[in-house]
Amino acid sequence: MLNHTIKYEWLNLLRDRWVMILLILFLGITVFAVRNGKEKVGDRMASITKEKEKMVKLDRKMAADIDSLNKNLKPAPEAWKDPRALDNIGWSAPRVVAMDAQPLAVVSTGQSDLFTHYAKPKIYGEAYTLGFSELSNPVQLLFGSFDLAFVCIYLLPLLVLGFSYNVLSSEKESGVLRLTLAQPISLYQWLFGKLLLRFFILTSIVVVSILISLTIFDIDWLGNMGAATKLILLVTVYIFFWFLISFLINLLGNSSGSNAVTLIAVWVVFVLLIPSIISQTTNSFYPVPSRTIMIHEYREAKALAEKKADEILKMYYREHPEYAPKDTTEQNQYSWWLGNFAASDVINQSVQPVLDDYNEALNKQQSWVNRLRFLSPAILLQDGLNDLAGTSPAHYTDFRNQVIAFADTWRHYFIPRMFNNEKMRAEDFSSLPTHSYSSAQVPSHYNADLMGLLFFLTLTVSGSAWVYRRNRFERMVAL
Repeated sequence: MLNHTIKYEWLNLLRDRWVMILLILFLGITVFAVRNGKEKVGDRMASITKEKEKMVKLDRKMAADIDSLNKNLKPAPEAWKDPRALDNIGWSAPRVVAMDAQPLAVVSTGQSDLFTHYAKPKIYGEAYTLGFSELSNPVQLLFGSFDLAFVCIYLLPLLVLGFSYNVLSSEKESGVLRLTLAQPISLYQWLFGKLLLRFFILTSIVVVSILISLTIFDIDWLGNMGAATKLILLVTVYIFFWFLISFLINLLGNSSGSNAVTLIAVWVVFVLLIPSIISQTTNSFYPVPSRTIMIHEYREAKALAEKKADEILKMYYREHPEYAPKDTTEQNQYSWWLGNFAASDVINQSVQPVLDDYNEALNKQQSWVNRLRFLSPAILLQDGLNDLAGTSPAHYTDFRNQVIAFADTWRHYFIPRMFNNEKMRAEDFSSLPTHSYSSAQVPSHYNADLMGLLFFLTLTVSGSAWVYRRNRFERMVAL
């Protein structure tokens, strides 16, 4: 009897041409969303490539200039323009530390519209401990990006609800339900079978649309089958959750209008209200110290340290005797920089407590969100998609730490050589420190997010079983 019900439902859907309309509509939306994501990723990688090409050209030019100067083929430039001066290389020819896009970065914009994707650490300055934000369109930040994550999180539930809100109520209102209950099948099985068919239809449409869209824009999902499978699995579970919500609401036996209002209310709570409440409580419980105050304190400490540069340099020599000049009669061409290098340690020590408070507040905020994300399937899906796309807060925090670490590496490459009063050689460009981005050490939330969604499925199934037993719906309909 259940097979007959599913077959009859399939024929009805085909006759209404609803499936074909839904396929065309969702495919168009998905293609547009993936196109937007592709454009963002393309702009991101283009800017990184441009900076790297500029770096390579500058290295070649400086190496050629050094060779010409050493052979007396051109007059010596001013000291601050001399490519043989290490301070000029460390300040004017920094390396590009880039965060390359992940294979499925088009799926979710995540935090990528809030943070920069490359940095160029120099040997001295307000380092990359003070922030990584970049200017973005405030309207876009307000409404979010229309990417695949937006389609799945916000629009997919509405399609599910529109596809299933009146499966039972329409049968009841037309009088067909009495005939159905006269057959040897329970209402629970009959309703679940109809919704299960619709779930398979909609899921097939979604999966096909996503894969076609990725293929159209040359996203190598076949070469990243593991990540693509995780994407499909996460979206499928999310769709199934909303079908189970519709199943539960249908079992209450209300009219089609009541079902629609109730389901929209559930959508508002899970997709809009709970995320907003979590965001507000995060800012209230763990406010982040003002970056303006932090930068102001950094600059005050810097100005004070620069006034005492000579005294600080003497202390620095006592703490680092390996940097002390061996020939005190020879003037070091980097004497101004040496005082600043020594002062930078004092500056960092002065501003470190404020910086620690800032980072601690950010970590507490993220920890709070990570715990409360299990209150909403929408947040779980967003977090999982960000994880797959490599655009989660954890990825950008890790990139920030990598930049800070490389800034120290870059600085400490030059410090010993400048204290020894060395000069840059043309062949030294090949030995300059370089950075290669890796996200391998970023902890993944995917499994936890998937388990959270499965918990919502279990909870909804249990709730629907309880409602069914409590209402005794077959007898209620028969009255």
